[in-house]
This record gives sequence, structure tokens and C-alpha cells, in this order.
Amino acid sequence: MYNHILVPIDGSQQSDRALDHAIKLSMHGYPNARITIIHVSPQIILNEPLMSVPLSDTLAEEGQKIIEPASAKLMENRVAFKSVTLTGDPSTTICHQADTDGHDLIVMGCRGVGLMSEILLGSVSHGVIKHANCPVLIIK
Repeated sequence: MYNHILVPIDGSQQSDRALDHAIKLSMHGYPNARITIIHVSPQIILNEPLMSVPLSDTLAEEGQKIIEPASAKLMENRVAFKSVTLTGDPSTTICHQADTDGHDLIVMGCRGVGLMSEILLGSVSHGVIKHANCPVLIIK
């Protein structure tokens, strides 16, 4: 039923649990499923130019530090996978990636923010649930 699972990761415990669940799905329930891990760095727009701060390099390094342990966990479990790092609005980028690569399931963590935080800041998982064209499995 599931052949290509997308797992957004951000280095949080919730995204680690989502990756663990996706690994279990691919090993026990859907042994032919491939996993794609994706890290989306939010796009940062600065009004003032910064002196000597390579922001894009810093974001790329941060993304790589998040991707590496997830990749190691997938290799350790002998799960077929690829990794993607992108920049943009996280929920929009995740949904676009799911559509572009033909993912049939998104497994992601939920931070469990309160109602006020969700209203003021929004929620990546909420945005993905609203806009994804495939099933979304939220792991608490």
C-alpha cells in the first residue's frame, strides 16, 4: 500500500519518533517502501545587510547536522532511502516535495504547541495536513 514515505525532520524528538515509526513501517508492514527524509530550512529575509555572516552556509551546515544522524539510522536498519535539504516555507515545501516525488504517505512529528502558539505562529504539521494530497500520519 505504501511504497514511498516522506519523513520531514527538524532534529526534534518528535521528528526522531516519526522517523522511527517510518522505519518500522518499511521493515515490518511495507518491506518494499522507500523513505525520503527531508529537512526544510525556513527562508529568512533580512531587511538589513549583515556584515561577514554567511547565512546560507550556516543554514546548510545546520541542515546537514540534522540529516546525518537520520541517514545513519536508516543505513543501520538497511532501509532504502534518500535525503533532501531545501529552503522555503516548511509546510508548503513538504507538500510540494510529496507531490513531485510521488510519495504516498507523509510521516511527521507534532510538536504539540498550545492553541495560542498555533494561532500566532501556525504549525508545520497543521499546514501539511491541510494541503497534502496524500495521507499524513502524525506521531506524537
